[in-house]
Amino acid sequence: MHVLPRTVLIVDDDADMRLYLRSCLRGLASPIHQVIEAADGLEALRLVRMGNVHLVISDVGLPGLDGRRLSRAIRDDAALDHVTVLLISGDGLLGDSTADGFLLKPFNTHQLLAALDGLAPRPPASL
Repeated sequence: MHVLPRTVLIVDDDADMRLYLRSCLRGLASPIHQVIEAADGLEALRLVRMGNVHLVISDVGLPGLDGRRLSRAIRDDAALDHVTVLLISGDGLLGDSTADGFLLKPFNTHQLLAALDGLAPRPPASL
């Protein structure tokens, strides 16, 4: 398994799904130092722009700024190009997306970890 990033942002409007994703990540033998959460895409983008987020795990169907548009906003900002994005969809409609990986609902912990393992690390932000 690849070394997981230090800070992970979980984005989902369903509090139970955020809790489930957090519990999947908790206890891994990895350098995740912090897991933060957002309930919508606009809040997620604000948190990513504040810095220190390395991986975003986001639902596609979000209020305001959906997961596809969140991924696009991250990719369009050169300062955020180091951020890896994994999108999760319940309807299978991922469409045209700039995300680094995808996971379809329903999924279990093993499938989530396999999806994370399949992500190619993005190069660090240039100074």
